[in-house]
Amino acid sequence: MNHRLARAVIAALTLSLGVAPATAQAPAAKITVRDETQVPRFSYPMTTAPSAFVLADDATFAPFAAAVGADVDRTLRDYDIQDPASKRELLQAKLALQLLAHDDDGARMTLAALRAAETKADLKLLASRLALVSLDANAEAKAHPGTTAAAYDAGLESASLATLPWDVVADTIKQNYSAEQSITRDGTIGAIKHDLDPIAQKTGTLDGPAAHELVELRAQLLITMPLFATDIAALRAYIARHNVVKPDIWAGRDVTLTRAQIKAPVVIGIWDSGVDPKDYPASMYIDAAGRHGLAANDDGTPSANMLYTMPAAVTAGYAKYVALQTGRSDSQAAIDSPEAAAYLAYQKSLSADQAAAFDFALDQIGEYSHGSHVAGIAARGNPGARLAVARFDDNIDNLSFAPTVRWTERMAANFARTAAYFHANHVRVVNMSWSDDVNEFEHWFAKTDSTSDPQTRKKEAQALFALWRSAIENVIASNPATLFVCAAGNGDNDASFNVQVPASLSYPNLITVGAVNQAGDATNFTSYGPTVVVFADGFRVPSKVPGGYTVKYSGTSMASPSVANLAAKLFALDPSLTPVQARALIVNGSTPSPDGKRKLIDPKRSVALLMKHK
Repeated sequence: MNHRLARAVIAALTLSLGVAPATAQAPAAKITVRDETQVPRFSYPMTTAPSAFVLADDATFAPFAAAVGADVDRTLRDYDIQDPASKRELLQAKLALQLLAHDDDGARMTLAALRAAETKADLKLLASRLALVSLDANAEAKAHPGTTAAAYDAGLESASLATLPWDVVADTIKQNYSAEQSITRDGTIGAIKHDLDPIAQKTGTLDGPAAHELVELRAQLLITMPLFATDIAALRAYIARHNVVKPDIWAGRDVTLTRAQIKAPVVIGIWDSGVDPKDYPASMYIDAAGRHGLAANDDGTPSANMLYTMPAAVTAGYAKYVALQTGRSDSQAAIDSPEAAAYLAYQKSLSADQAAAFDFALDQIGEYSHGSHVAGIAARGNPGARLAVARFDDNIDNLSFAPTVRWTERMAANFARTAAYFHANHVRVVNMSWSDDVNEFEHWFAKTDSTSDPQTRKKEAQALFALWRSAIENVIASNPATLFVCAAGNGDNDASFNVQVPASLSYPNLITVGAVNQAGDATNFTSYGPTVVVFADGFRVPSKVPGGYTVKYSGTSMASPSVANLAAKLFALDPSLTPVQARALIVNGSTPSPDGKRKLIDPKRSVALLMKHK
């Protein structure tokens, strides 16, 4: 389950780092890679905690960098990867390594290739902007003996922004502005402690993605973070000059039903991390047994609790964390609110260990609040909505125990019970704001299992993922009278290439949703691909979280329930509709995005189409 924008924001900020081009001759024919499972896996010994190793001296870090760079070069040389996002990940690692090695010419070539591989207009202009500033400053210093690169930083940073089209880059610029204000040395070390130290501690190695992250963060610490202070001023000035808020197209498209219009209540399944029934007392479904739905604990055993259970320490600080989430959302939108100021001050105050603990708390808060936030979006404007809970923890690569066949089979049995529950309780719409792929299982293995061989992990992960995928497909296939709506994912990648489930699946009663902002422009995080049929608002969407707080979250997780909301309204207006018919009304009622590349839902048009054919 992707709750954060992280990768897309960081990619635009500094991301990508690498090695000098390999000199070996390219093979006559590259190996074609049609999905993510065919990308080669690598592993690197790591006997020191990555959070310490990232700051090692150059001589100590060099052998690791060389090994990672050789594998990146070999993969780019020998494999024809049919996915721009996967190429970008490799190019980002390559660029980072070249920056660290002071290979400025090679870095410029890689940066150009990286931007060429971007599929979104804002990232074509902004990807690794500060890396380019650093390269230009180095060139100026060489051209003017007796000066240093630092003498040119501020001017180059302002120049790099001067000609950018605000309407294209606004959201990403604001997110970069927020990130540069909140990223600190200790915070970066804390993130490594949270994300990478457990892998090295368990296996004595780092796999390819973890190694790429480590070199990118080293480049951030050493190359681009020193530019933040002057760049923040440049970004602030650029935002102040251009900050015209984009128009909100969604209010004019929305439909609010009255009770008189409801022909029959509509049961909406929230297949997610749980819902707090206290948030939506008038909208909760109650089954024959007096329950609001089904729930499973992390270990797959049944639970009576419709809401995810957080550790006591996180629960005690919940109100504080909600306020910090609000501040982070404001900061990312360049809103100078008191909450944003408090969030930035808090981030800057954290030690590395405190930052790691904060990352853990945010993971827990995300899981705790996600389902309730989604439920509010799915039910709004529909007095006929009845929310049925199907709770499980999809944030599997953060589970503390190692994956096993027994656990996967237990979860598959839970999914089968969930399918039966949907059928028995006539659930018309199910929202799935989550997605999983083999990488997630591999990452889970890396953090919790001592197996260090990446090929073994890949094989074991694929076996478990096959069981997982089959169980999810069975839920959809066994409920043809239910329309399933799922999130495309927040990885800025092709959901089909990454074999994300359910986002990559094709069923007549399934619709996959990407995210755009308030103006209908693609967000920099939304995934895409042939199965992503429509797009909806997924940027700073307000809804309730447990405790009655209203917060604004961004993600395809927020776009998906907007489509589930529309589907539920169509079923409420005409209970005789089939899922295939409702899906067609949603797709056919959609309108082209400003650039013509996406279909944006239009509830008013879809309802009008329904009424026209009744």
